[in-house]
Amino acid sequence: MKSRGPTSPTNREMGGAAAAGGILGYALAGPVVAVAAGIGGAIIATSNGKAGGIARASGETVSSGGDRIKEWNKKHQVSAKASRAMRTTGSNLKKWDEKHRVTEKTSNAVVQGCNKLSKLLKPSEPSRVISKNAMRNIA
Repeated sequence: MKSRGPTSPTNREMGGAAAAGGILGYALAGPVVAVAAGIGGAIIATSNGKAGGIARASGETVSSGGDRIKEWNKKHQVSAKASRAMRTTGSNLKKWDEKHRVTEKTSNAVVQGCNKLSKLLKPSEPSRVISKNAMRNIA
């Protein structure tokens, strides 16, 4: 698809430029920079000059790549197969846990560990804290 003008990118170009900027920002510096870079990519796509042209072209390329991925997924049903595999795996893990009681044993071990740590950190003598009322009676 062609742009409607040098400062008027299509939604496809602008969205693709935002996605490209976001991906690059995430790869370089993490999620916060990814958001800023995505917004920047969309803004640059609306500008005149080489930067705007490059942003619009990369936006169109990213959008085309997204279209091809959607077609590939529709043809091969990858997301549906992955979803079924995850449900089956989750079900099998739940059955395995019920049989071997791993969650129960792990939580009991954590509680016992915390109790032991609490006993180790507990002072051997009671501390002598004097309340405000006791202080008034002394004075």
